[in-house]
Parts: sequence; structure tokens; C-alpha cells
Amino acid sequence: MKATCIVGSARNNGSCAYLIDTLISGMKAAGIQTVKYCISDCNINYCTGCKKCYVNGKCFQNDDVIKIVSDILSSDYVAIAAPSYWADIPAQLKTFIDRNTPYGDTNPNRALVANKPVKGIAIAVRAGIRETENEIILNAIDHYYGHLGIQTIKRISVCQTNTLDDLLNRHNDVIDEIYNFGNSLN
Repeated sequence: MKATCIVGSARNNGSCAYLIDTLISGMKAAGIQTVKYCISDCNINYCTGCKKCYVNGKCFQNDDVIKIVSDILSSDYVAIAAPSYWADIPAQLKTFIDRNTPYGDTNPNRALVANKPVKGIAIAVRAGIRETENEIILNAIDHYYGHLGIQTIKRISVCQTNTLDDLLNRHNDVIDEIYNFGNSLN
């Protein structure tokens, strides 16, 4: 089994990265091979809106998107953790999602599709207390998954987490839940 895990934050060492690493630890304990991407460390260009991908099923740009999408679509599981940036996903993650038009179900000529069911995990983290903002993030990840034919099997919302220390001091229950969930997959 294989999982592709994405830190959808502008930071590669914060709460989202910690939660993805925790999930990966659980998955590895269950014998699942994992690959991790920190979206801010990847070379991802903006979508130009040219629609050339509707003709040939691929983007004309040569960057990290095809490698990440190939890993996602060949996995059994995919996980994305994203923080709230003004009640939405960060620009870096949105840029990646925008570049998935060649692989989404609205593209009649998409050349790359999953050849087996892929299950998705969505994690949202925010500093404030309102769950409604995290729902927006979780829904954005679900929407992305839906266009790739990925079924969301787990949604996790973490509030009152402005720093990694906040996560570690306030949310041991969530950290344990994420590890145990990863370890239960097989």
C-alpha cells in the first residue's frame, strides 16, 4: 500500500507538517509506503488559463505538479493538511489545485487517472475557535478530491492552534487520533 501526504502550508515545519508527519508515522507502523510533499518546497507555476490541457490532457508547464499528481493517483491514500489563511486554503495549495485541471473529471481528454480507488484524508488547522472556517478548508480539499475521483474517508479539524506549541500543548488527543488512524489503515 502507498500513501501520498501533502503539507499544504506555506511553512514546512509548523502544525500541518507535524500532523502529516504523525499520520505518516502511523501509516509506516501499518506497513504503508509513504511519500511526502511540502507544497511550499515544490516548484509549482500558476495556471495560465490557456486550456491547452483540454486538447491533450496535460499541462504545457514542466514543474513538480505531474510528479505529485502521479503519486496521488497511484496511491491507496492521499492526505492533505492545510492551515486557515483568512478562512481559506493558502495560496500555495490553491495554486497546486488550480494546476490539476488536466487531471480532473471536467477535462474530457485527461490522460492521467487513478487505476484503483484512492481514499482521501483532509486536515484543517486554524488559530481561532470557529469550526466554520475549518469547514471551508475541509470542503475545498473534498472538492479537489472529488474531481480526481478520490473518496474522502476522514476529515479532521483542529482549532485554537496558532503555533506548533499550541498544537503540542492543547491537542494531544488529536495527535493520538491521527497516529492511530494512520496505523489502522491497511
